[in-house]
Amino acid sequence: MSSAERLPEMRLHFAFGPRYALFSLASVGALVALATMPQLLGEQVTEAFHGLLDISPGWLWLAASSFAAALAASGCAWRSALCRCGGDLTRADASARYGVGSLVNAFLPAKVGSAVRFALFAQVLRGEARLWTTGGVCASIGAARSVWLGLLLAFAVVGGVLPVWPLALLTLGVLVALAVAVFARNRAPHARVAHVLDVFRALARSPRAAAQLVGWIGLAASARVGAATAIAAAFGVERPLLAALLVVPALDLAGVLPLTPGNIGVASAAVAFALHAHGATTQTAISAGIAFSAVETVTSVAFGIGSGLFLATTAPGARRWTATAAATTACLVLVAAFGATVVLPLV
Repeated sequence: MSSAERLPEMRLHFAFGPRYALFSLASVGALVALATMPQLLGEQVTEAFHGLLDISPGWLWLAASSFAAALAASGCAWRSALCRCGGDLTRADASARYGVGSLVNAFLPAKVGSAVRFALFAQVLRGEARLWTTGGVCASIGAARSVWLGLLLAFAVVGGVLPVWPLALLTLGVLVALAVAVFARNRAPHARVAHVLDVFRALARSPRAAAQLVGWIGLAASARVGAATAIAAAFGVERPLLAALLVVPALDLAGVLPLTPGNIGVASAAVAFALHAHGATTQTAISAGIAFSAVETVTSVAFGIGSGLFLATTAPGARRWTATAAATTACLVLVAAFGATVVLPLV
């Protein structure tokens, strides 16, 4: 099967109305103002920005690597589910498609990147019902993520950081997903909309495939916990791993509906809240929250740019200049990252 046959053409049409554009510009403007004038939020935030200069760059590199691993594992989870529905793509290809969505999310609010990601993954399926099938894959990914998020939430609930009701909702969602899988296991689709259950049917028939999907999502969750642990350790937070187990579920709940590009601001507040509940000082918690959002956003941008260039070089008719552009961009990203994390704190 040729690449052209495997990747049918699909065009994206997004209707960005005036209200959405105004909202995006307002959120970006607010972020720029707060970044350039942190004194608007008080002395504690100003001191928190100054506290960023005292952290070790090695921890930031470790956090960035963990964030990148989480993105790659999430892409592999999509591949695991899509392959059960007739999709044909490599792990690198899947990670790249996921990374492009993360790049868009870093610049636009309301999870626009998720829609881009959805369309990119739908391209690897065949048939008129591929959008419905992709929707089912998206739901299965959410169910698998709920399993691990539920475990982290349970820890946070026991620690008194979060209420019980999010855990109850997640448990209900997992039970519904299991019921849907059992219901669809031996039923063939008779309508286009019924293809939304294709992946649940496949996973119910193959426990190994279900375990593989849950395992990839677990690897992504573990990588995010590792990133949060590195950030907490960079600021001298006691028991950084335990702190990270509180940070990640708080971030996931705060990211249900991102109101800013990359959920910047909201994510920082969620990290600060979790660390402060863990026992960190207010200034340390705010500094760590700012650093967490910054490192995650920069990683998403770098990973996303590399992903876009990877897809360009593997597309039919790609020329050699795309590979050169990819290598050049990678070098520039590494230089910028090194300057931001090593050179700047020394100035």
